[in-house]
Amino acid sequence: LIWEKTVKCINVQNAGIRAVNGRYTLSGNIDGVSAYRKIGVWKEQEVEFCLYRYDKLDETKWWFISIAPKGSQPGTHDDKDFYMAPASLEHSDIPPESTWAINDYGINPPPTIICKSELLPESGEESGDN
Repeated sequence: LIWEKTVKCINVQNAGIRAVNGRYTLSGNIDGVSAYRKIGVWKEQEVEFCLYRYDKLDETKWWFISIAPKGSQPGTHDDKDFYMAPASLEHSDIPPESTWAINDYGINPPPTIICKSELLPESGEESGDN
């Protein structure tokens, strides 16, 4: 059995926009890496915040915390981007902990991130009881 380390949830904390703070859970892939979502309230509306990586046109990779319009994938000009951080060269598949900066809708201070990972069987492998 082969095991891989998977980040299952991410805690966002200390952001100036309080609604951004909280626990984001694994929710599919964007740009070939895990993306994370949480339901929250912003401007008295229930919204879905997304923490995801995006490959910009200049081929640099950035992590964003945004709200995408309902029914659309994050990573468009219609997103409401709160915070962004450059992807680490060594670990570009997980969001950085502390290099976040404010974006269009964000206010200081930018957040810090804590990734919660666990060891899971690699895709396709079963680990159940026989």
